Amino acid sequence: MKWYSGGSERSEQAITIIKALLTDLQDASKGPALQTVLTTYQAELESKKASVPLILSRLNLAIANALQEDGLTLSTAQSEQVKALTALSNIRYGY
Repeated sequence: MKWYSGGSERSEQAITIIKALLTDLQDASKGPALQTVLTTYQAELESKKASVPLILSRLNLAIANALQEDGLTLSTAQSEQVKALTALSNIRYGY
């Protein structure tokens, strides 16, 4: 994704990644706190009641807290998905 991509593109990408992560986590039956966080933020991204960068920023913090709470160790594929999800909030402003 380009650094200058708009909120709707970031939102669509985030929802796709969240759905894939939820599928992986349901198969593993692990991470109830993380599943709750992902489901909540997926609904928030779909409803578009707040700006996408703000939602993604809050999502990053919620994911970190959920991972600590669950004591969950993600697989390599899941870690890459989380990394891609957090990268969506990287926006460069200016020049």
